[in-house]
Amino acid sequence: MPLPLKQILLAGPDDAALAMSAKAGRQNGLGWVVSTVYSGNEALTLLDQASFDLVIASMVLPGMSGLDLLRATMVRHPHTVRVLLLDRPEPNLMLGSVGIAHQYLVKPCAADDLLLTVCRLLALDQFFTGDPLRRVVARIQQLPSPPTIYFRLMQELARPDATTEKVGEIISQDASLTAKLLQLANSAFFALPRPVVSVPEAVQIIGFNLVKSLSLSLGLFASLNSEAIGEYSSDRLYLHSLATGLLAQRILSDEGAESAIVDAAFTAGVLHDTGKLVLASALPELYQHALQLASDELIPQWQAEANVFGVSHAEIGAYLLGLWGLPPSIVEAVAWHHQPRRHEPPALGVLAAVHIADYLQNRHLPASRRPLVVQIDEPYIQSLHLIDRIGQWEEAAGRL
Repeated sequence: MPLPLKQILLAGPDDAALAMSAKAGRQNGLGWVVSTVYSGNEALTLLDQASFDLVIASMVLPGMSGLDLLRATMVRHPHTVRVLLLDRPEPNLMLGSVGIAHQYLVKPCAADDLLLTVCRLLALDQFFTGDPLRRVVARIQQLPSPPTIYFRLMQELARPDATTEKVGEIISQDASLTAKLLQLANSAFFALPRPVVSVPEAVQIIGFNLVKSLSLSLGLFASLNSEAIGEYSSDRLYLHSLATGLLAQRILSDEGAESAIVDAAFTAGVLHDTGKLVLASALPELYQHALQLASDELIPQWQAEANVFGVSHAEIGAYLLGLWGLPPSIVEAVAWHHQPRRHEPPALGVLAAVHIADYLQNRHLPASRRPLVVQIDEPYIQSLHLIDRIGQWEEAAGRL
């Protein structure tokens, strides 16, 4: 039986939107149906009459702004993915709309760019099967958005004259990110001969890409309900995530991977347990039930979550990061870090590095803090001819 067509709503008199609608109409194989309206009120009426997977709204609309339309969509139809189409780059508007729009596009927006964004957002279905994830997402009143400081860093780093001093100035406005950045720069991982005491120097040592990843990770921790997670557990999860990212980076660096892939491994590592934060914060009672089930039946936590929710933290995290627009290699690594064989063919990349790093970091934990079941997909690792390297990377895990 063919899958049902995705439903897309375009609101606004935009050439790019019209071009996309026409192109989608000519290419029946894309798997979606596009509806277009001119005003925000027309869009809300249509949204209340039918279910849409994705709404793309121009900022300037008759009757209401595109941001107001997406705000109403968020309240009335929280499962719908929301994209805001801006007339020009407007950092203050983007910062003010955190939590309302999942992604932004800026005019002039070529039809192919819009199509690529839509394809990526609608392709999130590959990380879950059936309806369980949609049901869980529908119970979460609001998925978190990328933190404000991340947008500020992205804005600065997009400038051709971006400097470590300016990036350091932005970071210095966030006490938590400043502390974590200096802590990382002074860790044994970098093994520097003298302490790093300035934020710009720490930025220079760690690099712009890793700084962005840290801002995403810390912002997510700060945005969720720490009481539901438990302060101790939250801190422990952050340290595990950071260590996993550093080790995943080390693994690919040892194997001679390109710098962009090495950086992506760090990002995927620090964000691989994002879904745990979302589930623990939004659905704490069910999440605690999953933890107890894992303990009672001696099964991995992700399997217990799947028994309780229908999906695990891995799929939830991948879905969220996909909404945020992170690259597919990172989304795949988060989605399948417990089940790497779901990615075909096997390859030494971001997914494999995060799978190995997560396993080794969990093994390295003291017995009182270690998960009851710690697994590695040995046939998968053998297919990559990496079994003999595990011992070396386990030693590295002990030093992080």
